[in-house]
Amino acid sequence: MTMEAILIGVVAAGVLLLVFWQRDPSPAPAKVPAPVLPAGVALAAAPLLTEQEVVLYNLMRLAVQDYYLVFSQVPLWAFVTVDAGGKERAQIFREIALKPVDFVLVHPGTRQVAQVVQVEDMPRRGPQADRHRIVKEVLHAAGIKLVTLRSKQAYTVPALTTLFGLDPEDA
Repeated sequence: MTMEAILIGVVAAGVLLLVFWQRDPSPAPAKVPAPVLPAGVALAAAPLLTEQEVVLYNLMRLAVQDYYLVFSQVPLWAFVTVDAGGKERAQIFREIALKPVDFVLVHPGTRQVAQVVQVEDMPRRGPQADRHRIVKEVLHAAGIKLVTLRSKQAYTVPALTTLFGLDPEDA
């Protein structure tokens, strides 16, 4: 071994010792994530459905229990697939992003939405009419049946079964 090799080895060892000696052995403090809610903001649980919607929900469940699962307040984008390019796809998602439907009837085997049920209180005007038009157009394009119920109207299980196009004899 030559003197140059020994000198290089000693210098390298010295540099490594200095690096390890200067290094702080304690781990860096973990960053605490910023709070989700600003100070002074309070949240509380709110009912998902109105009393009239709960009555309709329970009647629908009884009417379709042998055929479908019933879900409420489902966003339109959650069950519609958009097959389009960049700009068109983005535009469609902007249109349907904040458009929930009142109820969906989902086939338990295929997991596909077979029908959408909208509850109507009164004639739609302005933004409500536009929202209804968009939902109706998207459902039609996707081949999903739309059933409209009146919140103030009394329904029976057999009447709902007929409205949904179900035959109790097929169950």
